[in-house]
Amino acid sequence: MELQAPSVLAQLPRPLQGSTGKTQIGEVYSLSDARKRKRYEVAVAVDGEALNIYNVQTPKLVTSYAVPPQSSFSCRPCSVRRKLTHKSTVIRQTYCAVERPEKQIKAFFEESGATATSAPNISSSSFTLKDSKSPTVFLGIFPAASDEGSEEEDSFDVLAVHKDGRVRRLSPDLKTERWSIKHSEIAKSSAAREVCAGFLIEFGDAKKSLLKRRPDLAALASGDIVGNGVEEPSVLLLVSYPAGTNTLSLEDVKIQIFSVPARIRSDALSLDESQKLRHLTTASLPAVEGLEGLAVENLQWNFHSGSAGLNLSFQRGFLSVDLSQYTPTVTSQFILEDERFSSVTRISPHSVIGASQSMVALYDTQYQSIQRSIAIGDVLSEGSSKIDINKSPVAFVSYFAKLGIAVATKGNNLLAFDLSSAHTAPAQSLKRQRDGLLIDAIGRGLKSSATVWDTTGAHQEEHLELLGLDGQEEVDKWNKLRKSLDLASQNKDTKAFDKAVKSYFDLTAPVDRFINPEKILLVLSKLFFARSGESEDTTKLAVSFWPSETCKWLIDSGRLSMNNVEIAVRRCAKPRILPPFPSGSFVRSLVDFDPSLKLLLSVLQGPVKLSTDELAAALKMFIEVVRTRFAALDEPARAITNGPRDEADEMEGVEGASTSQQVTRSPESALTDAFTGLNLTLIKLHLHAIPDVIKSIRSTLSNTETLSVIQHLRISLATGGYTTRFTESPPIPLATHQVSPSLTLDSIIDLLSACVDAIGPSGWVSAAGFANELDLIGDMKTEISFALAGVEEASYLKGILREFLRYASTVVTPSVPTNLAGEEIPPTPAPREKHERLNGAELITYAPPDEDDLLDPEAGGKMLPLSLKATRHGDVSRKKVKKSTGEVKTRSSREIGYLRRKAMGKYAFERLLV
Repeated sequence: MELQAPSVLAQLPRPLQGSTGKTQIGEVYSLSDARKRKRYEVAVAVDGEALNIYNVQTPKLVTSYAVPPQSSFSCRPCSVRRKLTHKSTVIRQTYCAVERPEKQIKAFFEESGATATSAPNISSSSFTLKDSKSPTVFLGIFPAASDEGSEEEDSFDVLAVHKDGRVRRLSPDLKTERWSIKHSEIAKSSAAREVCAGFLIEFGDAKKSLLKRRPDLAALASGDIVGNGVEEPSVLLLVSYPAGTNTLSLEDVKIQIFSVPARIRSDALSLDESQKLRHLTTASLPAVEGLEGLAVENLQWNFHSGSAGLNLSFQRGFLSVDLSQYTPTVTSQFILEDERFSSVTRISPHSVIGASQSMVALYDTQYQSIQRSIAIGDVLSEGSSKIDINKSPVAFVSYFAKLGIAVATKGNNLLAFDLSSAHTAPAQSLKRQRDGLLIDAIGRGLKSSATVWDTTGAHQEEHLELLGLDGQEEVDKWNKLRKSLDLASQNKDTKAFDKAVKSYFDLTAPVDRFINPEKILLVLSKLFFARSGESEDTTKLAVSFWPSETCKWLIDSGRLSMNNVEIAVRRCAKPRILPPFPSGSFVRSLVDFDPSLKLLLSVLQGPVKLSTDELAAALKMFIEVVRTRFAALDEPARAITNGPRDEADEMEGVEGASTSQQVTRSPESALTDAFTGLNLTLIKLHLHAIPDVIKSIRSTLSNTETLSVIQHLRISLATGGYTTRFTESPPIPLATHQVSPSLTLDSIIDLLSACVDAIGPSGWVSAAGFANELDLIGDMKTEISFALAGVEEASYLKGILREFLRYASTVVTPSVPTNLAGEEIPPTPAPREKHERLNGAELITYAPPDEDDLLDPEAGGKMLPLSLKATRHGDVSRKKVKKSTGEVKTRSSREIGYLRRKAMGKYAFERLLV
């Protein structure tokens, strides 16, 4: 399934500082009754430009606040929107941390009436950070209460976290600093560590997830508070790692959890640190194999309060850690060594969406599969500059589960990816239906074919079992084959490729012997590849090169099929999911590589059963070649100039893709191959169900081309003798290449009916391009009537000769003697005359005059035997069937010898001498 192209929510302003400027995007909340809720809005802070708020449900710019040109934001902004009931006004308060021209926390206040009839009143305020030179890394709001009174305007406070670990609490108007501390738990290692991310969680949500299994921590956080509401504290989660390092391991990351009391007394200066910021616990992340040396600059942290999952997005994948356990536990992960992700964000417990260098895809972390994807070039196909498309990475901002959209940025574009599996009614459950089922993951695994065929690494035993390799000798032989095929395919060396395949597979062995399919896929992956089609959203199958001996072996064994080729190509393209190949891709790839049609003919002559779409595409190509070559025959000068080429020269041209395009052949030789391929295609097409044939012909061939097939079938009907009576002279024969291989009567009739139905009534009515279409239909009726008369005549003759035909069907041609067990013993001719003694009397038995006379009764003057069965002297089977029970038993050698000596004809003459 393809991921839909994202919609553009807004065009963001570009940072005034150019390449050094940044765009920070934060969340917008609503606050009511001490409950904080996420709104369908985002706050965008652009360096040197403005701080804007956009609505993602109904894409529009909600409000904008200008900032000085030299301004630079150090972290994501946050905004809160409240409705004051006693004033009937709406207040929006937006906060940001400014790094330049001086370090400060800045706020914008916007007050408007509930009816929005009057212009909003906008003001601003700021708090200068004089006691800290460390940049602010987190800014958030949380419900709060004051001893001075429960004023509705001051129902929350602002919390700012610095990189060095200092935490400060500010009033909503930024005029008062409640407190500013560097907690002793943070100060223990503040010189060696730095805070990289912070998250604020409501206590009610924390009790359901983060502190669900830790009632001791929940009790420590709440203290002596009884009941729910504004008195409940908030939970602060800080992520830190060693300072001054460019790479780190997961065990170097520490998670520190604090509780922030909601109520603050007026004498805040006399409070100890536990009354300002209470430490709950500190934990380190578990070590994960393969995640050593993570680049710090590419790490993106996020926290999902509903599942207590700390999510980490890094360059090679995604990791989710459950912090509700006593010891943090990794719940889901996926790592792609060959990919470079710019951003990954959580969608559900088992689904994430990630943007890599080649595509944006929805991944299933449980089954390690790709659910949906879109090429990175299709994310912004219109309305954007090439610089944005090619250079700007996709960075995910947030996911709105109720809307089913993931918000991201690419360059200066704010995008929305629609991830909803179905457009549900508003009355239905808001819980997103899980689409990461096992059935959806089959065939969409993250592992590439290179990892499956590799016999080294962490999954060595699994790969060896999959490849069917037993013993170190077979493993070494397989590794040698892989290296040889890789080198030969890179150099397009057909001889080296054939040599490597012959040395491993023994091409002289029977073609029906079992070979592990994984080994065949490795060979096919070197011969075929996928490339971009004419448009950006299509993929085209192509032939890399053609080693003749290897491909002949694959064709003769029936392993060169579209199914195997598609599996091999798609596995090599992983983790990207290729779009479906157009119908007829396999046939077109062969013709594009070898326009002489020799490769396509060899595949059609093999045992592989192609689909109706592939055969219809081959039919179209052969018709085009026949038309082109017949036109070439009308030019005598051209026909004389182009001399015939022998088969060796043609196959030499087929060896390389560049030379195959230059093979020139005479029109007569090309016509022979085209008619042979046309008849072979029709024969294979008749093996499929007629409705499928009609559908493929209608979708692939034009009416004119279908009419050409009808004319060819009419010629085959006439030249095959099906329309000629037994007493009439045979028709004038056509050239051998036009009727070879011959078509049977049932295939001609079925395909004629399919072609007529493919054109359809509307096609015949609007057949302005058909020449004398009414006469054509009348002639077809006459020809079918003649063919029907011929069938009736043949049935009549078959009834007369039925006894001769039945007798002839019982004649068995003696087989070649063999020593294999279970085979029939070769018949031995019975003697012409036998002498035996029975109870003292001499018994003389005379055999028929000649065995060959039975096949020609007129020569011997005899009639057919009454049983209408040919005599089979000495034909003794090693098996016998017991008539009473039907048991199959094996005859002994003694019994076989006795029956052989007693073998006589069905009719013999005996003379008894007494």
